[in-house]
Amino acid sequence: MRKVVAVEYVTVDGVMTDPGGWSGPYFDDELAQHQSEQLLASDALLLGRVTFEGFADAWPSMEETEGDFAVRMNTLPKFVASTTLREPLVWNGVLLKGDFADEVAKLKAQPGGDLLVYGSGQLVNTLHPHGLIDEYHLMVFPVTLGTGEHLFRNGGGKRDLKLSEAKVTGSGVAVLTYRPA
Repeated sequence: MRKVVAVEYVTVDGVMTDPGGWSGPYFDDELAQHQSEQLLASDALLLGRVTFEGFADAWPSMEETEGDFAVRMNTLPKFVASTTLREPLVWNGVLLKGDFADEVAKLKAQPGGDLLVYGSGQLVNTLHPHGLIDEYHLMVFPVTLGTGEHLFRNGGGKRDLKLSEAKVTGSGVAVLTYRPA
């Protein structure tokens, strides 16, 4: 059975909006290594529409500068949760149809590696109450924004999590791994 692993960049005050605008100064080799290990352990991405569209615009042109990581990002299949997109999708995208929680449960039941969720806050908030996320990899950046979309939004319900790993990078990013308790 596959695992769904949500990988999230968040600020100390829980904001996840536009990490490209605030994460850069703290991104170091340790964080890059962590991200590479997660990507290599996965055999598909699970993305919401907004993240999918942003990634599909950016990653295909990044292979020269980002090397093997970008090649892996570009070649993995992407399962996309969207009510507005239509097939065929670009960038190895496969549109999830019907109830997203049901579709993700079916993907989890298949053999294979991890299903990696990058960003995709709305999708995380859809899967979280159903207990479909097996691990949360939170990279907490030492910055506050005060406003923006938070990772866990209204209506998610209480879920107990257990901290299974914690480390801090040289730039001060806390890398926390949580699993359902």
